[in-house]
Parts: sequence; structure tokens; C-alpha cells
Amino acid sequence: MGSGTGIEWTEVTWNPTTGCDRISAGCDHCYALALAKRLKAMGQAKYQADGDPRTSGPGFGLTVHPRCPAAAVHVGRPTGPVFVNSMSDLFHVRVPLSFVRDVFDVIAATPQHTYQVLTKRAAPAAEDRGPP
Repeated sequence: MGSGTGIEWTEVTWNPTTGCDRISAGCDHCYALALAKRLKAMGQAKYQADGDPRTSGPGFGLTVHPRCPAAAVHVGRPTGPVFVNSMSDLFHVRVPLSFVRDVFDVIAATPQHTYQVLTKRAAPAAEDRGPP
């Protein structure tokens, strides 16, 4: 998990995925898109994949970071709120359901933390996709 953040309503960010695609007018002023471009230029490893310029941009190609979910388990002291995917949308159509479940397994295994999962893709988030 990242320590500290400039986001006033959260203490920590955790980005098991990065990058996204604009899907609505709510995405028109996405801070993460602009920040990803800067992070790519700075050489940050998580932001080297470029997205489609029509819907995404430099450093903002959707990327799943499979080793990232386990990292949260090792943080023992209570932390919160933890903003999950401040630089992506966990319910993006290209994030595998198995990975979403892995993220929620980490959340369930670390009840000492308070998590916030925000999305502009509410329908897939609420969809019943069967047993885990």
C-alpha cells in the first residue's frame, strides 16, 4: 500500500490495478489520467503501459499487478480509510473476475483496515457472477 496521499478524504491508496478507459462524462476531468502521464515520465514501473489515445493515454493502459494484493496483508497496524484503486477502476471490463476476487480476499483477510472501493462501473460491480 502507498503511504500518505494528497487525497483529503483518505489516508492510504492501494492500486492493485492501474490505468483505465474513459466511459462517461464523469471521466472528463480524471486526475489519474494526468497523474499517470507524469508518473510514466518519471519512470514509475506501474505506469509504463500506454492506453488507447481515444479513451486513455500515456502511462494509463489498464495493467493488473498480480503481486500487489498480497502486499496489503503484511501491513499489520490498522489503517484507513484505504482508497482501493485511486489510479484505476477495479471493475474495468478487462480486470479478470478472479483478480477482483483476490483483491476482496485481501480485504476480508485484513479487517484491521477500512477500505473504500469506488467505481464508475456500478453494473459489473453489482452483478451476481456466481460462486467464487
